[in-house]
Amino acid sequence: MLRGFIDSRRYKTSGKNKAVREYIISFPGIDSIDKAKLLIGKKVEYRDGDLKIKGSIIATHGVRGKVRVRFRKGLPGELDPTKIFLKLNGDLIRGLRLETPSS
Repeated sequence: MLRGFIDSRRYKTSGKNKAVREYIISFPGIDSIDKAKLLIGKKVEYRDGDLKIKGSIIATHGVRGKVRVRFRKGLPGELDPTKIFLKLNGDLIRGLRLETPSS
C-alpha cells in the first residue's frame, strides 16, 4: 500500500452543484505525468479506524504527477488528509520504478 495525500478537497464545484466525491491526490514518488497515467483505473481507499471508503483514480491533474480520484461516497468533513492508500501490485511497482519498503 502506498500512502497518498489529499491536495484539494471538493475539486469540482459550481454555484448549484458541489461534486464532493472528487479529490486531487498526490503520491510520493509519482512526480511526472507519465507515471501518473499508469495509475488511472487503480483502486484507492480512505481508512480512518473502522471507516473505509473506496474510490478509483479517474484522471491525471497537471504535469507534476497529481491524480483525480472519485470516491463512491463523500469523505467526512473532518478528514485526515494523510489516510489515503493506493493498492499496489508488483507490475505497478516495476512500471513506476518505486522503492519497495524495507521493513
